[in-house]
Formats: sequence, structure tokens, C-alpha cells
Amino acid sequence: MSVSRRLVKELISDLPLASVNFAFAYGSGAVSQENERMEDKMVDLILCTKDPQAFHNENLQLNPTHYSFLKWFGPAPITKLQQSTAKVFYNTQIRTKSGRLIKYGVISEQDLKTDLLDWRWLYVAGRLQKPVVDVIEPTADIANWIEQNRLSALQASLLLLPDTFSYSQLFEKIVGLSYKGDFRMIVGEDQAKVAKIARGNADRLEEVYAPLLQADERVSVQNGNVLQHLFKNKLKMHSQDASTPAIYHRLNLLPYEVMTRLMLNWNKEHKTMIDAEEIQVLFALARRHDVADHIERTISTIVRDSSLRQTAKNALSAGVLRSIKYSSEKLIKWGKSIQKAKEEKK
Repeated sequence: MSVSRRLVKELISDLPLASVNFAFAYGSGAVSQENERMEDKMVDLILCTKDPQAFHNENLQLNPTHYSFLKWFGPAPITKLQQSTAKVFYNTQIRTKSGRLIKYGVISEQDLKTDLLDWRWLYVAGRLQKPVVDVIEPTADIANWIEQNRLSALQASLLLLPDTFSYSQLFEKIVGLSYKGDFRMIVGEDQAKVAKIARGNADRLEEVYAPLLQADERVSVQNGNVLQHLFKNKLKMHSQDASTPAIYHRLNLLPYEVMTRLMLNWNKEHKTMIDAEEIQVLFALARRHDVADHIERTISTIVRDSSLRQTAKNALSAGVLRSIKYSSEKLIKWGKSIQKAKEEKK
């Protein structure tokens, strides 16, 4: 279940959308999570624009109250701040005409491309690996980048999974990729968030990833049974080729930033006199039993770096009062999730 596109489009109707060539809503206010209500939650959005400075220039005239003290510096400095770190500028805790709260981030088309294809920050790319609501349909190019990003998410997740796995295991790995290394998962976020997203969106995740999985020649479906039929294939088990050539193949399909950091980490750990070439590192990794640990640590460093810096930037773009309010709400929710987890263990 997700919020309707029409409703979200109404929420952003006061924004200047002429330069926006893709917009989507994400998060618990837009897409259902297990045992969560969407109705009263803030709706998170990302707007991709061909010209971020033109967007901010017009938006400052139309909606100056959306911005913190940064509005006094004008569109050029705001755009410069946007293009630091994870390349997103957020306006948060915005009350729309309908009374619903929204938070919207702005990113340039080129930066979106870099994140989707290379996982340079794994920030917007991570959000688009999960179910979202397309508010403004992506262009053909952007749609292709999104598909490549999801294919990369599948390859990375398969490297983290055992030889046999279920859809539910796969979906939790995919959803969890962009949360690895995020300090907010230690303080501030619901501890069961990944599982809630995966279980609450199993049908939509299957719709996206089942065709990609079926097209993978190194994955096969095990023989079914009565339980699998009764539960509409959610218990269906898959087997993947775990041979060295298969793992080497998957490693070669990982995004550029992951590959680069794998190389740097390998050469640093082994303190070689001469840096090993990519083919040597990937082949050596493919033969190791702990290849999943290397992949997981590498992805974690990307997420950690971008999430820390983007959070600091968000504090500037939101302003002091909005930052305190937003952080307080997050901490209260986090505390409730900790308490609930303790009660379930009793």
C-alpha cells in the first residue's frame, strides 16, 4: 500500500516544477511499513531538476518560508551547499495547504546519475532501491539509471546471501544496503525498520526484483512444495551458483564506487609494495570465504560517509528550530522502538 500519486502531486503543487524531470515520494509517509500508519506521517520527497539554481531562485520567490536563514544568501550559495556531500538540499517540516507535512530534497540530474550508476554516495540511490511513489514520471534516461541501480542492488545482495535463500531474505538484504553504516540506525531510527520495509512491501519488491532474478543465469528456483503454493511463493527457495567464477562475475558487476573502495581497502590491508590490479583483487576476493564481509564493510563506508555529512548539512538547511523538532521526534520514535523490542523479547 502506498499514498496516491494524485495526493502527493497536490502536496507539491506550490513548488516550481518547470525544471523538474523526475520526482518521487519515499519513506513511511508514502510507502507502507509493517504495523505502521501512513496517514499522520510527514511525506518525504526527492525532486530531480535540470537546473538546481533556477529551481532555488524561483522557489525562494514563491516559498521563502520553506528555507532557513540560508535564504538571505540567495540561490547561488544554496546551490553550492546542495552540491556538497550527497548532493541533496532539503527543506523540511513544510506544512502544505492540506495540513500535511512534507520534506523535499532537491538534486541535479547529473548528480542523480552519478549516484544511481556509481553509488558515489548511495543516498538517493538507496532510496530508489526500495519501493517509491513516482510523482513526476522519470525520463527514459533516468528510468534506465534506476533500473541499473536496482540491478546493482540485486548483485550486491546476492553476494551477501548464502547458496540458498528465500525472497524474504533477499528483500531484507536489498532494503538493508543503504542502512549499513548509517549512524542513525544506532541512534534515531526504528531498530526494526529494515524488516518492516521488507515485509510491508514484499509484493512490490517482488514485482521489481523477481524479473531481474529470473533473468540471472546463475540463480535457479528449487522444487516447490505445498507450503510455497499456499503462501503465494513467498517461501520459494532459490539457489545460486557460489563457485569462484560466479562470484568473480558478480564482483565485476558492482558499481564503480564499491569497486574502487574494495581495491583501496584490499591494498591497504595487505600493505603490498605494488598496488594489486583490479583483476587480481577481484579474483582473490572471489576465492575467499569472507567475501560477503568485505562487500558489507565497503558499502558501509559509503553510507557512513554520506549519511554523516548529509545530516550535518540538513541541520543547516532546516534551521535550528526545525532541526530540534525533527530530531526530537526521531529520538522519541527510536525510544519507542527500543522499548517495543525489549517487550517482544520477554
